[in-house]
Amino acid sequence: MMVELTPRKLTILMLILVIIGGAAGALFGKNTIPDDERQLIERASKITAELLEWLPEDTVPSDVVYDGIAGMLEVLDPHSNFLDPRSYQKMRERQEGSFFGVGIIISRRNGQVTVIAPMAGTPAAEKGLRAGDVIAGIDGIDSTEITVDEVVDMVRGPEGTPVTLTIRRPGMAETFDVEIIRARIPTNSVRFAFMIRPDVGYIRLGEFSNTSTREVREALEDLKGQGMKKLIFDLRNNPGGALDAAIGVSDVFLAKGELIVSTKGRTDDSISRIVAPGHAPRFDGPVVILVNEGSASASEIVAGAVQDHDRGIVLGDITWGKGLVQTVFGVRDGGLALTTARYYTPSGRCIQRDYESFIDYITHRNGNGDDVEGREVYATDAGRTVLGGGGISPDVSVSNRELSAPIVRLYGNSAFFRFGVELLKDVPESDQEAFAENFEPADGARDRFLQWVEDEEILDAEALEALREAAQDMDDVSRALTVEILNATSGLEAGYRHALEADDQFKQGIDHLVDAADLWEALGGNS
Repeated sequence: MMVELTPRKLTILMLILVIIGGAAGALFGKNTIPDDERQLIERASKITAELLEWLPEDTVPSDVVYDGIAGMLEVLDPHSNFLDPRSYQKMRERQEGSFFGVGIIISRRNGQVTVIAPMAGTPAAEKGLRAGDVIAGIDGIDSTEITVDEVVDMVRGPEGTPVTLTIRRPGMAETFDVEIIRARIPTNSVRFAFMIRPDVGYIRLGEFSNTSTREVREALEDLKGQGMKKLIFDLRNNPGGALDAAIGVSDVFLAKGELIVSTKGRTDDSISRIVAPGHAPRFDGPVVILVNEGSASASEIVAGAVQDHDRGIVLGDITWGKGLVQTVFGVRDGGLALTTARYYTPSGRCIQRDYESFIDYITHRNGNGDDVEGREVYATDAGRTVLGGGGISPDVSVSNRELSAPIVRLYGNSAFFRFGVELLKDVPESDQEAFAENFEPADGARDRFLQWVEDEEILDAEALEALREAAQDMDDVSRALTVEILNATSGLEAGYRHALEADDQFKQGIDHLVDAADLWEALGGNS
């Protein structure tokens, strides 16, 4: 069902625009608000002022207004939303593919703001920051009581300016200060790109930003130079992003002029057919695209186009089903993301899932793809059957094995990361890479880890005993420890490659390259 701006919804939208200071007239015409609705808007403004005056506790005015806007937008659809100044700035940084900072990945571990990894080639890496370092302060301000987001805001800043981080390093009794000069930090959307077999390449695309098309092209060229003939293209947990990036990435797989996606909305300028422009050097070879329920929006555009044109095999879980098109209107220093149309794949499938129940929608309860009854049937270019009704149903359904409850709890408590830091704190930095190369958890590290888990009271005795007796769980422990050691010593790619060895969808993707080759040959071996 197309999103219609009914009188009630239009009134709510006008309320939003007036409250946040937007130019409603510029969007909808200066005289579109009847007097009774204008009075309603004035009443809302007065109520907001009364709320701010009489609330029992001091409240930041922007919090009240922004929460009120979010509540009003809920009557439209799950994806229309107001971006406050901070969210709007973060969105712009993601789209632009860079920001100014020091180049560290941080998270709160064991209650402390902790460096997960420095990014290679950044000021933080050059200054010697390492995994496990605790950021105890920023420019003399204690970080104990502030959020990770606040730490990020404080560490980032204008290019060329200094920031002083107070570091508490495991194995050292005293903290020390490190002054780092902020620089432009690329936020690469291609997370990983490497060869996994002599003729098979792998690319993991984390999101669709303004740099994604260039990054994917460069990764393909690099891998082709290493002998790649076949490709695993991983879009799992990719939430989407810029439509232009989806077009550019699709272009590397499709022939010039092939339909990528169409959009349909309530206005003439929201109706479009977007075809492959033929700008990119195409990847000539079999491709398997990995997807799961975290693959949404632009990811579904790419997967749907490849599937509908029989260009490759889509493998994994049914995708999220986010097919609503948002147009972002700049409003002062924030933004209003308003749904203006829907996406449709080349075969005519609507990507959007039903969102009548908001709870079911956000928990993905109505998107598992098991119930095919009543779903519309469509056909690919070659006549293969594909289903409509929301999301992209994979050609090959494969779900990854669920981890046991004890393993999940260990991950939730950052146990593997924390113990990895403990293992490495007494290893000289010059010896750490050799330590990682020779690391074998079964030689004793795994038993030490389980004892540490008991001492830290992360698992009780019964859960620990069950863990020890389960061969699969012990394999998972060994793998997780090895991944953390590799992450800290050899880089995130090394750890990621090791983790892939237990990834069922990835392994099945390699096996189904044979099917992708059959499709490729049916196309004449030429896209």
